[in-house]
Amino acid sequence: MNYIKQFILAICFYLVLTCQDHVLARDTTTRDIVVPKISEWQVTVANGLTTGETLFIHCKSEENDLGDINLKFLDRFSWNFGENMLHSTLFWCYMSKDDGHMNVKVFWDDVILFHRCDWKNCVWTAKNDGLYLWNSAIGEDVLSEKWESGW
Repeated sequence: MNYIKQFILAICFYLVLTCQDHVLARDTTTRDIVVPKISEWQVTVANGLTTGETLFIHCKSEENDLGDINLKFLDRFSWNFGENMLHSTLFWCYMSKDDGHMNVKVFWDDVILFHRCDWKNCVWTAKNDGLYLWNSAIGEDVLSEKWESGW
């Protein structure tokens, strides 16, 4: 029984040491305390449509709906968040342009994605043929998803 108490105490001590920044943050929610954030991220979506079209985006996670955004050519939309300790943070976006649309994940728990995003900042650019992710490891945009026809 003594080992169980020591184990529980060790876990509590570990959580206090690793999560204290987030527990004390001004905008902390109950979920942050139960499932602490372990790393900070930024996701950016940019309109690189050279046709001059407006890019419509609607991004969300299970807990956050970022609303409808209309981006003119070269405009960007960014948001910051903390990945939770369970590594279950997921953001996805619906995007549309005059002749195409897509539903696409823009952040999920994946070490390859993290490497491409330099472990802090995922930059997505909508171009005429599809959605590109800036791969900081190789220093160039990489096509991730092609547009589906129609609305």
